[in-house]
Amino acid sequence: MLRNDAISRPELWWHLECKSAPRGTVYNLTLATDPQQKNLQVADGTNNMAWILDRHDGTLVGSFAGNGRYAGQLHWIDSIAMDSKGNLYTGEVEDGKRGSEICPDKPGKSGPTKPRE
Repeated sequence: MLRNDAISRPELWWHLECKSAPRGTVYNLTLATDPQQKNLQVADGTNNMAWILDRHDGTLVGSFAGNGRYAGQLHWIDSIAMDSKGNLYTGEVEDGKRGSEICPDKPGKSGPTKPRE
């Protein structure tokens, strides 16, 4: 990975146990909007998951979704974005063809899981 100063940064690898090809493919990603930009939100279209990773070392912080067409599930996630309030938006392709707002701090809305221990 490169920054604007062109200094090379380490690559991040995770979820290598995925058996289907391509393994845990990053379809898109976005940085958190907090001042430190601590986390990466990653759209994994192979596993129909959104992964939340620590930006510095790649450790898994949380995840949400899973394959399906119901609320809180994803089918061919293709895009992910975060607004200034910390709400995540996902977009799907193929048969899913929908956009979803993920609001972790609003009751009744779907959102990321708590960090894994």
